[in-house]
Amino acid sequence: GVLGCIAVGLFASPGKLLVAYNNDIHVGWFYSWGRGSGDANLLLCQITGILFIAVWTMGIMFPFFWLLKVGGVLRVDPLEEMVGLDISHHKGSAYDFSGPKKEDLDKLLSDSSPRTRVESHSPTGT
Repeated sequence: GVLGCIAVGLFASPGKLLVAYNNDIHVGWFYSWGRGSGDANLLLCQITGILFIAVWTMGIMFPFFWLLKVGGVLRVDPLEEMVGLDISHHKGSAYDFSGPKKEDLDKLLSDSSPRTRVESHSPTGT
């Protein structure tokens, strides 16, 4: 992405530009130094394109993430975060670690809200 765009501004060779665009006036910055000019027009165009894409993406995505934040679905409940999302959402631990604290797990299992109600589960499925 970004590194590729910058690489074009730095390394675009005159031969490739002639084949692609029938023009080699504004080559990569390193090639322009080799010609003795230091012309950075292509590099500046590439950086301008990167900045435009970044601003466009932030402008389009900000309202969506703001709505998710206002709706309260961007973050999980702090208790679920402590216990682990694999237990609260998938009804089992994904890793063989010591697991959450027993009092946090008991509180999560006894909570009456439907999003956190899970059944007790053993690794054998019984």
